[in-house]
Amino acid sequence: MTDYDHLHIVSRRELGRDAGYRVDENTGVVHDLGSGTPMYRLRDEDRQAQARRGPDAVPADASPNRQRPATSSNGQTSDEPDEPDSWAPIDLGPYLRGEITSPEPTTGMARSDRLKLLYPGREHVVIGEMESGKSWYALGCAAAELVNGNHVIYVHFEEAEPADSVERLQALGVADDVILARFHFIGPNSQITAPRMRQLRALAPSLVILDGVNEAMSLHRWEINGTDAAALFRRYLVKPFTADGAAVLAADHVGKDVDRRGRYAIGSVHKGNGLTGAQLILENAAPFGRGRRGRSHVFVAKDRPGHLRRHGTPTRTPGKSYMGELVVDDTRTAVSYLDLQLWAPTVDAAETDSPEHDRHTATDAHVLNVVGELIAAGHSPTGRKIRAKSKYGTDTTLDALERLVLDRKLTKSDGPGKAHHYDPA
Repeated sequence: MTDYDHLHIVSRRELGRDAGYRVDENTGVVHDLGSGTPMYRLRDEDRQAQARRGPDAVPADASPNRQRPATSSNGQTSDEPDEPDSWAPIDLGPYLRGEITSPEPTTGMARSDRLKLLYPGREHVVIGEMESGKSWYALGCAAAELVNGNHVIYVHFEEAEPADSVERLQALGVADDVILARFHFIGPNSQITAPRMRQLRALAPSLVILDGVNEAMSLHRWEINGTDAAALFRRYLVKPFTADGAAVLAADHVGKDVDRRGRYAIGSVHKGNGLTGAQLILENAAPFGRGRRGRSHVFVAKDRPGHLRRHGTPTRTPGKSYMGELVVDDTRTAVSYLDLQLWAPTVDAAETDSPEHDRHTATDAHVLNVVGELIAAGHSPTGRKIRAKSKYGTDTTLDALERLVLDRKLTKSDGPGKAHHYDPA
């Protein structure tokens, strides 16, 4: 028989009153009605009572965003649900009258031109390779919210200890008393429960960070590559907070295969399809580290509300816009403190490049040399001529040209016949 000992034990009262779940009378396991995924175990006394009542007495929705059943003035539990029926038609009047509008990005750290990238009440994800700056960006957003007097919840599924996160917040100038009062770090080793979710929601955070999506799915026994995993992650860990108006930012990894991973994180494409906010991509250009000046290019690959793309620069990849450069400068040369900045594309933050070399250095240097050779030979450095002379294929050469333009080493202009010209900056 399947071992369900890892499932958290809940009471019938904690489950609520919707019919979104079914209970196995023999094992007491609470299954999600849509996917069949085992979520909880009903405590023994409630399981026995359930068996006596029969299979028609289906306990309610075990979703963590459920509140406790409403009680009347005489203290009796009400049979009415404490949340509106999600299948009831929505009143469109407030939308038509302009009382409810699309949110503006007002949460998190601001770019050098004061633009923020996160929407309140929406779900976001930042993806990238290891050491691409995902946690730095997340903590930069946390610091911004903390100094503005808001609460931040940071759930780190990959680290149980808060030491690194606290040190970074201190380095970003957040006062110790502010961290102690408003920064709530969680390093879970067990599944989320309804009572715990209610306690977290009571903190009324403006920002919730879920660091390590795949680890979260593994902890909850959700199949990372399965079609239901993203929906379950969203249902149990995201929607309870966005329903309260908090911005949720998840940090996720990309696949190792650069040519095949596209714009998606590891796992099902449903991770990105259901986002209600923005999907950010970080591509490292210089490594981060103590005493170093690390930087990553920031892209937007999805922007559901649609307020970000007009502030970025289109790339040759459809749907991918360049939003600027994330720089973590710990050299203490220009200033005496660690400096975290998100530079807009119009600000040349790359003039003082780090001497560190990334994995594209050889490719970019070769393509830049090809441009110089074409000019020296009296030829116009068009994209087609550069690709023909380059020893790399079309995609690799075009990617290198795009990076060189972003790094301000080349300028791109349009020529006759829609040809693209690349000249030294």
